[in-house]
Amino acid sequence: MIVSTDWLFSQLGNAEVRIVDIRGRVELSEPRYHAEKDAYLKEHIPGAVFVDWTKDIVDLNDPVPINIAPSKKFKSLMESLGIGDDSLVVAYDDHNTMFAGRLAWALRYYGHENVKILDGGLKLWKSEGKPVVSEIPSYPKANFTPNIRTQLRLTADEVQFRSSDTLLIDARRPEVYANGFIPGAVNLPHPTLIDPETGKFHPIDQLKKAFLEAGIDSEKLPEKIMLYCNGGASATVPMTALALLGRKDANLYDGSWNEWGKDPSRPKGKREP
Repeated sequence: MIVSTDWLFSQLGNAEVRIVDIRGRVELSEPRYHAEKDAYLKEHIPGAVFVDWTKDIVDLNDPVPINIAPSKKFKSLMESLGIGDDSLVVAYDDHNTMFAGRLAWALRYYGHENVKILDGGLKLWKSEGKPVVSEIPSYPKANFTPNIRTQLRLTADEVQFRSSDTLLIDARRPEVYANGFIPGAVNLPHPTLIDPETGKFHPIDQLKKAFLEAGIDSEKLPEKIMLYCNGGASATVPMTALALLGRKDANLYDGSWNEWGKDPSRPKGKREP
């Protein structure tokens, strides 16, 4: 699920590896979602193409912000970037892997399993003195075949009417969770899974500790695990952590709080001050 900076450095120039820069940020005020294309144009890992997480992989006609793009749009984007059925995709960002994780989930949703996340992202890459460039690469058009795996993308009804033994994880920060959450959700803030100095995922023992501090025993996980956040990005951080702990079958509620929080028919929890 993740690869090291040293491994990626050894693969620079490999025609079968496609590196994707998907840097972005989330603000507290509107407009909340931003892509960091200017930062990409200034410098990026050699050979990396850019994906705008707010537009390129999003269904702009969906009233729910940031929901995944339809298959035709996603296919066209991948092919234009030279990402084909045989490509190994390595995604990176500089924000706790949440945007790289979002792209990795989207690719898997469309049936492309050969995707990795750069552990530590661009922050670690640069701190190690590894090369960055400003040249924009161009690749031949590829053939990308979408094969939708519907079970990876949960609906609001699937979340609301889940079985009682399902683990539902809310990946948002505690102060955001406290203002409103899906009843029964356990808060596992995504920053607790990442080393703030390196941007890398914590070692396995520390990941287990972070889960336990959130009230989740990673040694005794239930059969079904669901994740959500505000828009389906930061929830991919605990999704990746779960994969590192051996559970690669956790599924994502794509609409997340962007959909749930605005739907008056859905039950909501709130922590009292």
